[in-house]
Amino acid sequence: MTELKTIDELILKKISVYYTSLENMHLLETVHSYIENNKDKFTEKSWNCNIKTSKTISQNILYDIEEFNHLATSLENIIKELLYKNFKKYTPFMIFESWINILGEHGYQEPHLHGDCGSAVLYLTENNSEIEFIIYPEDLRKAIVPKKGAVLLFDGTTYHRVVESKHERMSLAFNFNLLK
Repeated sequence: MTELKTIDELILKKISVYYTSLENMHLLETVHSYIENNKDKFTEKSWNCNIKTSKTISQNILYDIEEFNHLATSLENIIKELLYKNFKKYTPFMIFESWINILGEHGYQEPHLHGDCGSAVLYLTENNSEIEFIIYPEDLRKAIVPKKGAVLLFDGTTYHRVVESKHERMSLAFNFNLLK
């Protein structure tokens, strides 16, 4: 057998999901209070999966609701850290869309993607069902059960779905773009 000098890795496809958590859990109380006071304004999604959304209230709830200012800053700091880790420099970005989802008992979300952007989800409840990430056409799947306060960040072109929930499940999702 011939001895090799080095073996280099060539990555043909790398898709990552980053998992962290909110440092100030008290910020979740503000969101819960908002949801309790405005739950009747949330609307059902157009498909039959027992989910309500704040998208009819606001297209960017993190910035349109004044009480969420501190939460928005905390989430921006998480994105800044991630971008610095990946690019080794501070990279400007903009959260251009954010919304709250409330899945009722037996609620779920079909496989979907968010498009050419960065995406993230902040989990607002304790008993969350799995979020499953899917790589097509290989049909590779990885499921994560997020805890309350968890923040998952991923490429918006990554398919993902929410597995049927046994309990009410609330999350705040958002999309961001890098600025040039």
